[in-house]
Amino acid sequence: MKHIYIIIGVALLLFASCTQQQQAKSVAKDFVAAHISDDADYLEFSDLDSTRAISDSLVQVLRQQGPKGANYQERASKTLYLLRAKYLLDDDTCSTTFYMNADMTGVVAVKNN
Repeated sequence: MKHIYIIIGVALLLFASCTQQQQAKSVAKDFVAAHISDDADYLEFSDLDSTRAISDSLVQVLRQQGPKGANYQERASKTLYLLRAKYLLDDDTCSTTFYMNADMTGVVAVKNN
């Protein structure tokens, strides 16, 4: 009987992580379409990860180096989620890291790799 509860628990965790990954991809694609180009062809996405190592001053620097006029979300907590995306723009391969707020509703900063 305990094994059934463990299997159900693992299945729920896997489902939740897949949902977060899909939500993060959607937020990143929306940001690219709105502020970089709506003609991007996506090659791959990294696994969703989290970091607490990004300071507020680094977020400000990344925002200044990012797309001008971008609508960035405010940072609500110390933890940021990051997702790397590789995509094609006019035959150029681009790689961008997206730093998202904890509820993954918007981009806090971007870094062009």
